[in-house]
Amino acid sequence: MKPPRYRNRIRWTWPLALVAVAAGVCGAERTLIWSDEMDVDGPPDPEKWLYDVGGGGWGNAEAQYYTGNRLENARVEDGVLIIEARQEPWPSARNRRNEYTSARLVSKGSGDWLYGRIEVRARLPYGRGTWPAIWMLPTGDAYGTWPRSGEIDIMEHVGFDMGRVHGSLHSLAHNWLTETQPTGSVVLENVDTEFHVYAVDWTPDGIRFFVDETEILNAPNPGTGWEEWPFDQPFHLILNLAVGGFWGGIEGIDPDIWPQRMEVDYVRVYDNGHTVPLDTNNNGIPNEIDPDSDGDGIPDRVEHLLGTNLLKADTDGDGFTDLEEILAGTNPLLSGSYPGRDPSILLVNADLQEGETPWILHTNRLNANGEWIGQTGSWGGAYAVFDFVTPALDGSAELQNYRVGDAPGAEHLLYQEWSAAVLGLEAGDVIRFRGTARAVDPGGEMTATAFIRVLDGSFQPLPESASLELGTEPVEFTLESVIGGAPVNVLQVGVAVSGPQTASASVVFSDFFATWNETPAWAGFPVTDGVADTGGWLGPLYVESDPWIWSFSLWNWLYVPPVDEIEGGAWVYFIRK
Repeated sequence: MKPPRYRNRIRWTWPLALVAVAAGVCGAERTLIWSDEMDVDGPPDPEKWLYDVGGGGWGNAEAQYYTGNRLENARVEDGVLIIEARQEPWPSARNRRNEYTSARLVSKGSGDWLYGRIEVRARLPYGRGTWPAIWMLPTGDAYGTWPRSGEIDIMEHVGFDMGRVHGSLHSLAHNWLTETQPTGSVVLENVDTEFHVYAVDWTPDGIRFFVDETEILNAPNPGTGWEEWPFDQPFHLILNLAVGGFWGGIEGIDPDIWPQRMEVDYVRVYDNGHTVPLDTNNNGIPNEIDPDSDGDGIPDRVEHLLGTNLLKADTDGDGFTDLEEILAGTNPLLSGSYPGRDPSILLVNADLQEGETPWILHTNRLNANGEWIGQTGSWGGAYAVFDFVTPALDGSAELQNYRVGDAPGAEHLLYQEWSAAVLGLEAGDVIRFRGTARAVDPGGEMTATAFIRVLDGSFQPLPESASLELGTEPVEFTLESVIGGAPVNVLQVGVAVSGPQTASASVVFSDFFATWNETPAWAGFPVTDGVADTGGWLGPLYVESDPWIWSFSLWNWLYVPPVDEIEGGAWVYFIRK
């Protein structure tokens, strides 16, 4: 769920009286294919629901920690599923303590569908700071990370606006970053005291949104490709109650209303005449009962905990299956981490050619005071890199600034990004970013920088971020960041061009290279406790006093001048007399 920062997005909204269309007349006769009637007290049915667990804001600056298999936050009582947000301190990773707990249930693995009618009968919480949602995300991320593979928000509600519920779609071309997503909303004054049915009818031709059989949004498939319509792949259902966040907390959190709960009477999924049976590994067992849907040797439930793709045997696309990477001790979520590769190398696809790890082009729009007022682009890469980056024969490339909208100022960025959770960043970890770059600024109004950005859950830079302003002469730079104790959301390395939207500038760069806790090296040989083992060249060397080197083989000090002091770059040494 990716909300806009200020939620000032475009909406298509109609009064109830004008759109009273019965859901039963909008498609073929339906057949029930999946349901949870919430008829067994205790934890949510483990055969149908998994948990998303953790704190850290979830990319939306949310205040809660989602717990797993904890009755205080998720339970079935008297025929109703209760998802309860509680005001209570809860320890989290990276020295952060959340002040609220809640739950987020997902049907992934046992409830994944391609087309169908999805219905949820629910009663919503009350009060400022609550943010319940009934929504869907892609199970396989066929087109890449959010928003490339889409999002279906069946129902969203925020407690500071009790009388209105929303439904919307997000895609690469139309999402909250550009404030262009199709969105419908309807006035409904008793959402916290009465149950209502929230539903979508999803077919190859489009998605229609309903509240109590009243259509609030009709989003047809434009037929122009996945950028606008990624909704031709399997999705799963999510039920959650967030606290605060960019949207839910825009007017603060009322400290006196807790606990609050979302109650779900039932979830029902129907084949509406278009639903596609799913058998990802073609073994004759439907995905909904197959414990290993992609056949990679890792059960779906374990893959959910690992964060790997349930429908793709090689999640990061590096040529090694998830199981092969786990057995080798490498990270199946990072295409730059695979058996036989130096695990400290972070930056991949450094020549900007096609690859599994995308370079991201992103524009922050700024007002006259340099304050953020909007953005275009996305973590999934809303721009094609080579629309604005020109490679040269010498291996360098040039980023030109590009104009989006009519804001007074803009910050144009080209970077690679990694989730701190995926990397497993910890306090004391060292990030280094190297390369050669220069600014090209004919008007003198813009600046170019190379940067390491360490961002929190609200995507704001933490103090350990580092940057270097580039001049017009090429400079070989090395930026270093030591991760601190504050919670980290994402890590970015790249270059930026900033200034008036009407001005022009660019940055030329080459030889980008980033590492994470790199192994110390001397002349390409790994260094342990100050000693580099050069093998048959000079044997073990003590290199801490470089360029004076102690040779254990010669039992003498050697002077090894820097390579650029020797014509042709040949390696030479002089024995101390």
